[in-house]
Amino acid sequence: MSVRPRSRVVGVSTLAFVVVLGGLTALRAWNLEPPTPVQSLVVDAGAVLVVAGVASHVARGERVGTRIGEGVVLALGPCLGFAVNLFVPVSTMESPLWVAYPLVAGAMLALALGGVGAGIGYVVRVVRARKTSNSAS
Repeated sequence: MSVRPRSRVVGVSTLAFVVVLGGLTALRAWNLEPPTPVQSLVVDAGAVLVVAGVASHVARGERVGTRIGEGVVLALGPCLGFAVNLFVPVSTMESPLWVAYPLVAGAMLALALGGVGAGIGYVVRVVRARKTSNSAS
């Protein structure tokens, strides 16, 4: 099993943050807001991709606790990018305390999606290990 260094996990998460925030901000700046059903589909597809990426990462890992934590870090990049893009334009019109809202929302989304992905990845890993140990017997 190949275990990626933590710096690479943080780098991938940061890249996802930049891509998501940049892409969504560009769409907003160019007034290219698609219809609501298309926006919902994009958000749902993004959530599925985040969960699948975290599940894949955790399923390949050796140390369960570390991999699950890294899975949440992986999910943090895109979730934080989405939350910042969504809430900052609205929250800046309110009190300065509302600036923290996108950070909290992004962290909660990352914890939820990262947790689901980590759970799926762990189950896949356990099933694979049992399958391998049963076939070796």
